[in-house]
Amino acid sequence: MPERNIFRWIEGRGWLVLSGGADFNSDVRALALARAAADGGVAYVSTGGGPEEAERVLEDMEDLGAPAGYLVDVTSEDDRTVVSRLTDAAVVVVGPAGSAEAIRSSLLGAAAEGLQTAFENGAVILAEGQSAMVFGEWVVRDSGELVNGLEWVAGSLIAPGVTNAAAWAREVLLAQTLEYVVGIGAGSALALGPDGEVEIWGKGEVTVALGQSLTSGPKETGQ
Repeated sequence: MPERNIFRWIEGRGWLVLSGGADFNSDVRALALARAAADGGVAYVSTGGGPEEAERVLEDMEDLGAPAGYLVDVTSEDDRTVVSRLTDAAVVVVGPAGSAEAIRSSLLGAAAEGLQTAFENGAVILAEGQSAMVFGEWVVRDSGELVNGLEWVAGSLIAPGVTNAAAWAREVLLAQTLEYVVGIGAGSALALGPDGEVEIWGKGEVTVALGQSLTSGPKETGQ
């Protein structure tokens, strides 16, 4: 498990890019493409949104120099097809449609298997908006309860669209045994690489609030 400072994430030859949300004035998608292997296309994982959103993202990626991409609908395609199509991709964009809880439910099973295999093989996994939360150890349900995420980033709760992690997570950190919360603003991203790289992309609005297990109380650090 690669580790740097407080960040620990799953083994793989790829990059995990957690984006606070798409912003066409940001270079997050371009940087994700720059980290991708030369072979392999771009897969867009639909978690319940319409095909129009997938088309917009794939067109934007093509404008940035990516080869023609394709949609992977994890809610309707059979498990074998989902795993195969994700494994073949050089870049996988996980869409933000729906709540983090709903996205988590749609990714469990075949989609999670395909994503992990792609990552282990060297793919860039770009999770945008609410889907970024799912890759942390914890996900906030619609009710406010915490449940396990995919646990790619150990000890973490990822908060997309949040620019002040400490203010957002104060009650959560006091009530739970979370290690830390990462707030990631729209147009910004936390990128974790195969050799322990921890990079801040885009607008740079990434903050970290430490939980009680790492400090005496919630404390924010800017990145």
